[in-house]
Amino acid sequence: MSSTTPTIRTPVDSPEAGAGETTTLVRPDEPPPGADSPDLHPQLRTQLKELRTSSASPDLAKLLRVVSAHYEAIDEERRGIVQSMRLMADEARALAREAREQSSEHLQVILDHIKDVVLTVDEDGAIQSFNPTGERVFGYAEAELVGQRIDLLIPKIAVQESVPEALQRLAATSGDTAVDLAARESWAQRKSGEFFPAEIAVSKARLSRREMFVLCLRDVTDRHESEQAMRESAARYQLLVDHAPEAIVVFDADADRFVDANENAEKLFGLERTRLLQAGPIELSPPLQPDGTPSPQRSRAYILQTLDGHPQVFEWLHRNASGKEIICEVRLVRLPSGSRRLVRGSIADISERKRGERVAAAERAVFEQLTGNSPLAEVLASITRLIETVGVGTVCSVSLLADDGAAFSYMVAPQLPERLRAALERSSVDIRNGSCAAAVYLGRQVLVADVGKDPFWEQRRAAALQAGLRTAWSTPIKGANGKMLGALGVYRAEPGLPTPTESQIMARAAQLAGIAVERRLAEQALRSSEAKFRGLFETIAEGVYQSARDGRLLSVNPAFVSILGYDNAAELYALPNVAMLYWDPADRAEFVRQVESEGEIRNAEFRMRRRDGQQVVILENARAMRDAKNRIVGYEGTIANITERKRAEQAVFAEKERAQVTLQSIGDAVISTDAEGRIEYINPVAESLTAWSLQEARGRPISEVLNLVNEITREPIENPLLCVLGRGESGPPADHPVLITRAGQEVAIQESAAPICDRQGRVIGAVIVFHDVTKERRLKRALSYQASHDALTGLINRREFDNRLHTAVLSAQCGEGSYALLYIDLDQFKVVNDTCGHQAGDRLLRDVTGLLQTRVRASDTIARLGGDEFGVLLEGCTPEQASRIADGVRQAIRDYRFMWGASTLSVGASVGVVHINAQTESVASVMSAADIACYAAKDQGRNRIHVYQADGVSDRHREMRWVAGVARAVEENRLELFFQPIVPIGTASSPGFHELTVRLRDDDGALVPPSEFIPAAERYNVMSIIDRWVVQQAVELLKARRLREEPPPLLAVNLSGTSLNEQAFVEFVLQSVGDPAIAAALCFEITETAAVTSLASVTYFMRELKARGCKFSLDDFGTGLSSFMYLKTLPVDFLKIDGQFISHIADDAVDRSMVEAIIKVGRALGIATIAECVEAEAVLAELKRIGVDFAQGHYVARPLPIAELSR
Repeated sequence: MSSTTPTIRTPVDSPEAGAGETTTLVRPDEPPPGADSPDLHPQLRTQLKELRTSSASPDLAKLLRVVSAHYEAIDEERRGIVQSMRLMADEARALAREAREQSSEHLQVILDHIKDVVLTVDEDGAIQSFNPTGERVFGYAEAELVGQRIDLLIPKIAVQESVPEALQRLAATSGDTAVDLAARESWAQRKSGEFFPAEIAVSKARLSRREMFVLCLRDVTDRHESEQAMRESAARYQLLVDHAPEAIVVFDADADRFVDANENAEKLFGLERTRLLQAGPIELSPPLQPDGTPSPQRSRAYILQTLDGHPQVFEWLHRNASGKEIICEVRLVRLPSGSRRLVRGSIADISERKRGERVAAAERAVFEQLTGNSPLAEVLASITRLIETVGVGTVCSVSLLADDGAAFSYMVAPQLPERLRAALERSSVDIRNGSCAAAVYLGRQVLVADVGKDPFWEQRRAAALQAGLRTAWSTPIKGANGKMLGALGVYRAEPGLPTPTESQIMARAAQLAGIAVERRLAEQALRSSEAKFRGLFETIAEGVYQSARDGRLLSVNPAFVSILGYDNAAELYALPNVAMLYWDPADRAEFVRQVESEGEIRNAEFRMRRRDGQQVVILENARAMRDAKNRIVGYEGTIANITERKRAEQAVFAEKERAQVTLQSIGDAVISTDAEGRIEYINPVAESLTAWSLQEARGRPISEVLNLVNEITREPIENPLLCVLGRGESGPPADHPVLITRAGQEVAIQESAAPICDRQGRVIGAVIVFHDVTKERRLKRALSYQASHDALTGLINRREFDNRLHTAVLSAQCGEGSYALLYIDLDQFKVVNDTCGHQAGDRLLRDVTGLLQTRVRASDTIARLGGDEFGVLLEGCTPEQASRIADGVRQAIRDYRFMWGASTLSVGASVGVVHINAQTESVASVMSAADIACYAAKDQGRNRIHVYQADGVSDRHREMRWVAGVARAVEENRLELFFQPIVPIGTASSPGFHELTVRLRDDDGALVPPSEFIPAAERYNVMSIIDRWVVQQAVELLKARRLREEPPPLLAVNLSGTSLNEQAFVEFVLQSVGDPAIAAALCFEITETAAVTSLASVTYFMRELKARGCKFSLDDFGTGLSSFMYLKTLPVDFLKIDGQFISHIADDAVDRSMVEAIIKVGRALGIATIAECVEAEAVLAELKRIGVDFAQGHYVARPLPIAELSR
């Protein structure tokens, strides 16, 4: 025990002591405590000392007085201390209560923030409390669960017992040290109904004087998922091992055998798994490795280093079950294991890689020879060694073709037997002269498995067999451009075919041989190129020079001397500094600064001084010349004389300025945009029409300023400029465009838009030109009525009548109605005109109009077809009704008496009647039939009606038969194409210019000239059938010539005016000439009459085809002098002068003057002239004298069948 006095302090809440009191026990054999204290009474202290040092007795009376007095003092002091201690006890109890409260709050904070769910449950299984973690995990608020049974959260807490029993069992388990204390797992349920795995621990405690169960619950979903991921990872690892591309084995170093292996290991070694797992590395290796080291010794060393924690990677020679040696790459790594020393080995067969390394080494040797400019024979010999090194028992040859490619002229084959070499070296390229000749002949690889049987070796078989070679493979050697250079041959003693790897090596060797041969050819070409360069240097139009850094000229070509006006190069070499040649010294300084700093100067414009003192503008390109240390030692470059170009640019600038002024002053509105459709410029007229100023409009989208709608439909029109920007080319003008100005006013406009392209053809913007056509549009509406009505009678005219007749024909063809056509021709109208004058004739026509209107129904259509001809379209009319109405019309006109002045005249009418039914072919056929019937009525004595019958025998009927015959001939391909050359006269030139004409074979096979059937086709509107056939034949002819790579001729195709008025024909032609090459070889001939009569449609047709590249010739030019005014608008390339002026030009001054006038007009407009009907030498001579460009006629060349054109 300790010699010190022990002190025992009672707890604060102990009933035996006051708060803060301490009880001290003093051993009896020790001196009285405090004997030496300075607080003792002096007398008592003295006596106590004497008492310790002597045996004398103290003075008890005095001592008792002292003690008594001292006790009184002590007692007084004790009472004060007791009072103080009471106060301190009260304070201590208050502090204890505060400490308990703080401890409870601390515990609550811990419960609120732990990651486990903590809840208390009473002995009946009712939940009493629930921490915030529980609220988060289960989704319930504490208030929702207090009082609920615990199996609401843990449904399976009690399975075969009650919840209190289950809680009691779980709590008892936790207190039993002999039981596994691991937490129990069960399934818990959230408020959402979702189940999740949970660990549960239950303990029993007394809280607030009650027995309670405390449950700790943890969500282990993440742990389960991690465990599942680990299991899946292990399965994936095993799968990777089983399916790894290399062989994988596990070696037990103690058992000295494999304990695991994948399928690839079984395949590599050729052993079943059970046999493989009985072996070790030594059994699967040869006795010695390639370096001579014993395999067991080397193997143990690698395994020991691996077991020491050092993974090993090395090459190893294995031997499989069949005895084949396999070079492999082995990777060893130690596997973790508690009781065994395991090593995992990954073994990859690298036989192909090693072979590739040998091939690569051989290729490097070849490339080193190529870069070292070794002779071709040495390079090709290295290529043969490449093949012979890779293949055991292989002999290789390289054979090169002669320049003409007909035979081999050179062979490199160091190992090839001499006799076979002699047989193959200069053999011709024949398919029976061996594999190499066959490969070149066929242009592909030839693989002969057995020379003794293959026909490719028919003429060289004996030599090959005597040389002991049975296999012959050959690959053609080609240049980079595909040119055949020779063949590479591979020969073996045993029959067989190459493996894919061997085929690849052969192809690579052939490629290397091609590179070597091409390099030799390139060297030869280089020497030739150097000679050519010297010639180019001497003859190039640009000046070429080299100068030293100090400005002395070192080398100049003749062009440089010529540009600067010197006599020879020596004069320039004598100049101290080239700077003397620059007009402005600052230019030379700038040249030197830029080349020195940037290394070159591009497209710099400078002024230089010629020897005669004149100034010349040059375009200079130069670069710095450098030595081996990259120091600038001089300059070299070219100069081009651009004096004339600069003058032209100045002229263009002046022209641009004039154009700008023109745009400001012209009467048309002009707007231009950038490539995104934003406005860049509008001229004053456009400002006025749109109500936008240039400042306001610039940068705005074109659709905001140019708002267009359709005048008729009021629908918005897509902006023409945006269409042009999208297509990159001009398009047709919009239909009836109306501009809505900024102020909301409407202005009818006519517009034209086109793209703006740079020199590379890229669209960089667009321009639109338009003008106000409000008055013209108003006038056009008035004219539209006039265009469809006869001004004299007020009846519809021929064009409108044709439209309505077309509708009737379509309706009849569909079986929707029956119609009839009356074709009325006044018999004595000419007599009235001649005797009474045109005014009388006009009144007679108006009177007849009135008569017709009283004799037909309101649903019928009356039209004046021209002159004294009328047409009546009867709707819903039977043939009998049509005949009665026709006769009534005839009778009414016959009974009419025309009075003019003192004269009374009678007229008659011939009426042709045509029935329109489902068999009616077209409007043209109806009108032709009506014309025939009317002609028949006149022919029969006039003033009568005639109903058209298809089997009539009149001349018109015969013409109609030609019409049917033409259509049938086209269907049966009985039209034949002829051509007649159009030859240049004098200086004109146009290679292969021919006019196409057509003939027809009749049913008997006789050839019918065009004069027999063309008039009928023209009259009855079927000419477009012939024109369509001719265009189609011309296009096919041109395509065929292009496929044969023959130069295309220029073919002239005649088009009828009636064809040009058919929209379907126009669309057909536009589709047929979509190919620019085809379009450029076609020239369409249009008669002057057709052009003038149908100006609008012809102009549209010509412009569309001109845009595609076609040419146009205006035929029969000169027959109408009014046509001169249309030449400015028609895009014509040739004027074909009418034959009536040509035939007598040699002796008729008027005809000659007319032709000369046409020539002058053509030249002024840039249009070539063609003279037709040239039938005599004198005519041709006169045409040449006055300057006609081309001639056509029987004297020049007669028409020939089209087949002759290809000959």
